[in-house]
Amino acid sequence: MRPAIHITVAMILIFCLSGFLLAQSPWEKKPYAEWSDKDAQKLLSESPWSQTQVFSDTSQMTGTARQDSSASRIANVFHVNFRIRFLSAKPVRQAVSRSMELKQKGAMPEQLAAQLKAFAAADFPDFIIVTALCDSDQPNIHLQEANARLNNRTTADLKNNTYLELKNGKRLFLHEYQPPRNDGLGARFVFPRLVDGKAFITPEGGEVRFVADLSEGGTPTKMAYRLDRRFKISDMNFQGKLEY
Repeated sequence: MRPAIHITVAMILIFCLSGFLLAQSPWEKKPYAEWSDKDAQKLLSESPWSQTQVFSDTSQMTGTARQDSSASRIANVFHVNFRIRFLSAKPVRQAVSRSMELKQKGAMPEQLAAQLKAFAAADFPDFIIVTALCDSDQPNIHLQEANARLNNRTTADLKNNTYLELKNGKRLFLHEYQPPRNDGLGARFVFPRLVDGKAFITPEGGEVRFVADLSEGGTPTKMAYRLDRRFKISDMNFQGKLEY
């Protein structure tokens, strides 16, 4: 009976281990230098450190558009995607670096390679940086408007309605806003990492919510761009460390 018991136990262990490996995300199973572009883009769009908030304009589906086919009505719906990321989290910077590396198709200058490597490995002991970058599946006026909002906002505009919030309701308001640069990383929302000498985000926080109201005060607009995403803190562990 003992050999049978040993075989059964071994099979259970193998099954559990294989299930664990399957449950692991691609970025946990291999170093970032081996990530595919699909791996990197997944981390940058939907992951513990990155989320996509979609704003849709369905106004073109009203009136005469209702007489058209379903396909044509769908075609008249415009979407703007806001990619919201914790840039200060190492896996996000690794995904950005890997994506840029793959775009070079093996012809990356040594200086750029060194810069990307340093960017991926850098520490952020003082600040939490959340970025917002917008795109769309087709050019449209709403994408232009969304980009204009990011380019025209200032710290003074946003400091009272942009914050990180924990599950217990405690809020950390914006320290500085930096409009998009020519680096493709998007707008930067900068928050202090420490409050009264202690980390604001801790494993006990439950979740962290990012809120930023990009509306233009007093000006009626077709689309109100209010960014609002929640991140589960327990999922933000990477290589044995809480990354944000």
